[in-house]
Amino acid sequence: MFPGLFIRKPDKAAAMKQLKSHVAMFGVWVALIRVTPYVLHYFSDQKEELTLDL
Repeated sequence: MFPGLFIRKPDKAAAMKQLKSHVAMFGVWVALIRVTPYVLHYFSDQKEELTLDL
């Protein structure tokens, strides 16, 4: 009747492999997002000091 409801569960080894892969991808994305501002600041041409022109 509804063939999508009765699919087999994947075995634990395949599930753990997929979980490790997803955790690794998530870690790479987090590291990339955390490092991006430092890289952009390094390549920017602005000085380190803040000056207020009045």
